[in-house]
Parts: sequence; C-alpha cells; structure tokens
Amino acid sequence: MPFDTCLDALRSMMLDATQSRKAVRLSYASAWIPPWRFEAAFYFATFYSLMAGFLGILVPLVWTGIMVVLVAFCVTRLGSSFKKVLAPIGLLLAFAISFLLVQIVVHGASVMDDALRNIINWVLGLIVVQTLGLRRGFSHRYIVLLLVLGLIALPYLTFMVSGDVEQARVDADLGIQGGLAHPGGLAGWFGFCAVYFAILGLENNRVVVRVIIWLVAVGCMFIVGLTVERGPLLGMAIAITVGFRGILRRGFAPLLGVIILAGVFSESGLFDRVVSQYQERGMEDTGRETIWLAGIERIFDAPIVGVGASNVAISPGGTMGTRALAPHNSFLEIALGSGVLPFTFYLGFWIAAFRRSFSRVARPVNSQFQLPFLLYMFVTMMLGDLNTSPWSLLAIAVGAGVGVSSQTARVLIRHNDKEPRMARPPGRGSHVVRQQL
Repeated sequence: MPFDTCLDALRSMMLDATQSRKAVRLSYASAWIPPWRFEAAFYFATFYSLMAGFLGILVPLVWTGIMVVLVAFCVTRLGSSFKKVLAPIGLLLAFAISFLLVQIVVHGASVMDDALRNIINWVLGLIVVQTLGLRRGFSHRYIVLLLVLGLIALPYLTFMVSGDVEQARVDADLGIQGGLAHPGGLAGWFGFCAVYFAILGLENNRVVVRVIIWLVAVGCMFIVGLTVERGPLLGMAIAITVGFRGILRRGFAPLLGVIILAGVFSESGLFDRVVSQYQERGMEDTGRETIWLAGIERIFDAPIVGVGASNVAISPGGTMGTRALAPHNSFLEIALGSGVLPFTFYLGFWIAAFRRSFSRVARPVNSQFQLPFLLYMFVTMMLGDLNTSPWSLLAIAVGAGVGVSSQTARVLIRHNDKEPRMARPPGRGSHVVRQQL
C-alpha cells in the first residue's frame, strides 16, 4: 500500500511537470501566428500584382480584394494584440488615414484616383507584412521572392537615353508593374536586395556560403549601376556601410573577404561601363535644389490642407523652364499635397523609427537589418517621391521594428482555448517564443 501511494505520487509529479512545461511553452506564444497559407496568399497577391499585365490575366482590384480579405483576417484573429503588432507603424497608418481624408473631404478626390489607390494598397500591404513578421523567417523568404521576381523581369531590360547617358529599365510595354519600368524603380528594387544580401553574407560564418551570398549582392549592385540612378546608389552605400560597421569586431576574415572580392571585380572590368556612365551623369545638375525651393515656396499657398495630391507637380521656372516636374522628395510631396497634419504624422514616424533603431531597450528579431533598411528607405524617400513598391513594405516593417519586441513586459496568451490571461516573458534579454497555437 505505501508502494502504491508512492507510485501514484510520482506519476502525479511527472504529470504536473509535463503540464507545467506545456504551460510555459504556451505562455510565451503570441495570441495568433499567421499560418503558412496566409503567407502563401500574400505571395500570390504580390506575384499577381506585378506579373498579371505581363501574363495577360489582369483583372482590376484583384490585389486590393485579396489584401482586404487578409487584413480582415488579421484583425479578427489577432484581437487585442492587433494594436501591439501594428504599434511600430502606427504613425505611418495615421499619416495614410489623414492623407486620404484630406484628399477626399477637402480636395474632392475619388478613391479610384491613382494617388489615393496607391496609398490604400500600400497601407493594406503594410498591415499584412507587419503581421507576417511574426512568422519566423518571413523576411528572408519575402526578399528571396522579390529577387526572383526581379530576375524574371531582367531578360526584358531596355535602355532609355537621357542626355548622353543610357539608363536601364524594364520594357514599359510589357505591363510589368512594381516600378520596374522606370530606372529609379529598378534601381530601388535591386538596391534593396543588394543591402540585404551584403549584410546576410556578413552574418554567415561559412566561407563558401558567404562568398555565394556576396556574389548575389554584387550582381544586384551591377543592376543598380546599369540604371545610373544616384539616389538608390547613395542609399545602398550608406546602408551597407552602416551594416558593416561592426566588421572589425567580427574578426579579420570578413574584412579580408570584402577586400579580395572588391579587388577581383575591380580588375575584371565588369563595372568599367557603369563607372563611366556615372562619371558622365555626375556632371549633370539634377535641379533638385531649384525644385525643392520652388516647392517650399508653394507650400505657403495652402499650408493647412495642401494643394491636392494631383497638383503637386512643380514648375520651377528659370533655366529649368515651365515644365511641371515631380517634387522628387516624399516629405515635400506630402506637405505640398495634403498639408500639415499628414506631414506631421509622416515626420513623426521617421523620428520614432530612428529612435527605436538606436535604442538598446527593445531589439527586434532582425536587428542587424533594422538600421540599414531604415536608412536605405529614408534616402530613397528623401531623393524620390513616396515609394509604394513591394520591397518598401518590408523595408519599412523591419526598419520600424517588425513583430513583438523581445523586451515586452507582458504578453497576451491563450491557454487551452480558455480565456486569455497575462504572463511575463522568461527574463531580460531573451526573445519571446512565438509558436502557432
């Protein structure tokens, strides 16, 4: 009888220990992690939005419809965690909402206008990508998809002549979207991929894998060079430099590898044509100073609500003539088109994002990419118009701090389909474990 009692007690202790381990595992899981089907639907929507016109299967609003369904699914499944997941891009969403309200209510614009429709699609994409950031490895898979889509378009490269310079772009008549039909859009796309693979190679400790990854990065840089676009090139240089800021602390081997790889491509002559084209274009005046000054003067004509998104083109006059030109600066474009409120939210997002990127209190899972992505996106937004291409969704999500921080004080959990309760993470410095319930 005492033996049976002891055996029952031992079984009870083992059962309690097993249930305790399950409770701990579930306690630090997010309320909801998007399943792989959700991610696959987003990939399909991205592929369709870029290639539907090229394949001849374009149906209006299919992308928007899919994204609306995915966003609705996020809202219903995340519940009260929805605000926490979207907190890093909250100011950007406030900018988009205020921008749309100003355009519709004040300027009488239609939601079917290109400018408004692009903002709506961009916001839907931001919400979905921010949520998918909770899935382990999503950002890496998404960039691979972006690279593949870019490579599919490469066989259709053509060159447009601007002055004495030939700039690469995808043939506009093919119907491939994503901005690839413009040299700036093509450069921004592959510049972002170059930043990612350059830093990814640095993070890998296997020499062969590192070299292969860096070769991919060099190939992306070469495509950027063919476009002869200065903005993405500057953003890429700054982002990679910041991403490599800790290279000396990582040891001599990564630095030696970078030097050898740079020397090989310098001697091969692969970039000779690119360098010569940049030298020719470097002598040209971009005219941005004149455009920006004229745009700033025009802001004071309607500082509260702007002049409307469809009227932001600037005629600087003087030596540049009276031809209407785009502002080539997203901050100026927003202030000029929609006034002070959307501009304040937009500026506030960038200030908050940079503060988080330098903060040591909360670090996201992809912290090594956070500041480089943010810098690359910021430079392209400073030297170009508001970028709503597919790669910008991930650049903003990672740069702003995608996912729940590893330093979150309290996490909403769901245990055995019972009522949600609150639990604390395992301790300072450890990442919150996210598993699908």
